[in-house]
Amino acid sequence: MLGPIKKLFKDIVRLKRLSYKEYWRAVPFDNTYPWLSHVFLKLIGDKRIALKPMYAWGVLQAAALAKVLKLPSISVIEFGVAGGAGLLSLEAAALRVRDITGVAVRTYGFDTGQGLPKPIDYRDQPNMWFEGQLPMNRNQLEGALREASLVIGPVCETVPRFVSQVHAPIGFISFDLDLYSSTRQAFDVFLGKPESLLPRVACYFDDIYGHTYNDFCGERLAIKEFNERNEERKISAMHGLRYFLPGVGAKEPWVDAMYFAHVFDHPCYNDLDSLNKAVLTDIHGTDHRCPPSSDWRGVLQT
Repeated sequence: MLGPIKKLFKDIVRLKRLSYKEYWRAVPFDNTYPWLSHVFLKLIGDKRIALKPMYAWGVLQAAALAKVLKLPSISVIEFGVAGGAGLLSLEAAALRVRDITGVAVRTYGFDTGQGLPKPIDYRDQPNMWFEGQLPMNRNQLEGALREASLVIGPVCETVPRFVSQVHAPIGFISFDLDLYSSTRQAFDVFLGKPESLLPRVACYFDDIYGHTYNDFCGERLAIKEFNERNEERKISAMHGLRYFLPGVGAKEPWVDAMYFAHVFDHPCYNDLDSLNKAVLTDIHGTDHRCPPSSDWRGVLQT
């Protein structure tokens, strides 16, 4: 929905008589949909980034939260690299978002390097996937990457090792491992120390709608079981996200595959997640946004 963006546009044009281009430059940073949306539109103007718009949104949302929480850096991950086009898109988005926000973004791609492992049973949906499918030309991909790191091997081995290492808090993850068994194993990435993650980790699930995907197989089953096993870490959809995206993204199916991993035991989980909040609504129905610590109650007297 473009409502908040249109309102901000009208307010700025009325007050400052700015052109459309000047308006976009004037939108102040905050971890809110107007700022996220206008930067998202800038990002997907790059063909490489536009290949995976869900990555651009996820990285941007993660970096904005980190900036509000005054964290200098984050990590972003693609589980299931295959040929590497997605990882290159994620890397490109990470570099642009770093330049825009000042938050350093480290990119990782996890893959066996040999294609899919053998499906274990019906939960891995062998009607769709088979052993060795979607292999990688590792030399070619490594030659194309600028800063991203490949993590090669079975996720049951690489994820625990990664979790035990020191890295910037994880802010965005794309899950594209295809199989239930691999996705379930990759979810161990959420079981590290709270500080190894952002309080809310943006996630994209590639194999969750259409085809023969269902609640008893694949990624949907892995999510259900993860939530049943864990009390303080939960994975939940970003309900209604499409109503807050600019028109270019609102109609795309990937919007329904965006989730948050909530880290309820994170020391910053209850911290305010944007610089300005709607602190009151006046008699005309106008929302007034400002830092809650400011003297905003004076508005009631005007």
